[in-house]
Amino acid sequence: MIEHFIILYSDYKSGKRIALHKSDEKIDGITECVKTLETLKGEFEHLTFGFHHLQTSEHSWDSIVNYDKFFSDVTPITNFKDFKEMISDDLMISAFDIANLLTSRMQLTHLKLQKLIYLFYCKFVKKYDYRPFDEEFYAWQYGPVIKEIYEKYKIYGRDEIEQEDNDYLILKDKPFKLSVFSKFTKTPIDYKIVETLEETIKEYGENSAFSLVDLTHVENGPWDIIYKNGLGRDEVIPHNLIHQSCSD
Repeated sequence: MIEHFIILYSDYKSGKRIALHKSDEKIDGITECVKTLETLKGEFEHLTFGFHHLQTSEHSWDSIVNYDKFFSDVTPITNFKDFKEMISDDLMISAFDIANLLTSRMQLTHLKLQKLIYLFYCKFVKKYDYRPFDEEFYAWQYGPVIKEIYEKYKIYGRDEIEQEDNDYLILKDKPFKLSVFSKFTKTPIDYKIVETLEETIKEYGENSAFSLVDLTHVENGPWDIIYKNGLGRDEVIPHNLIHQSCSD
């Protein structure tokens, strides 16, 4: 019989479970797998991993799925480095994550969403002195805009965006769905993100989209300096400019 050692992790971004899979003809292989699991727990102290040991007649992953359908939706990975990189990538915060949090909390238009993301960004930078995500802001007519967010939500036009589902569901034998907020319990900076977002909503959530536009259009502010009455339209607003302005 073939011994299978499986370290399981629920990947938020792909919406799937992934597994580091090792097989061996001897049970001795479990020692190395346990050491690997301890290494992962040491590097990702805030995460939870599952560990499974089972036997089949073959080395293949298909033999595992045939043995237990619990693993039918799991993506197997045999390389430890690749497995770690997928976990690290899953923990990176993006502007989309902030947008998902906002649209799970309130009804708002695309324009208001863009402004709240920018104001959240400013608050976060002022409090913690580093940027919460890597996407860039561009100087557009109605203030700072993240192009990736624009592309996702432009279909709504001036209508309110459909709210993100904040249900939490993990089903055996089926792909799982994580709540919008559940991702942030997996990251080392979850409390910083959620706390700053709550402050942003409390301070600006009741404002109209165009009153928020006015806030981002302040004279000699980052947008105003780059936009230059339209001459700098579609240019990146440098992070250091935003950082300096928000920290004053």
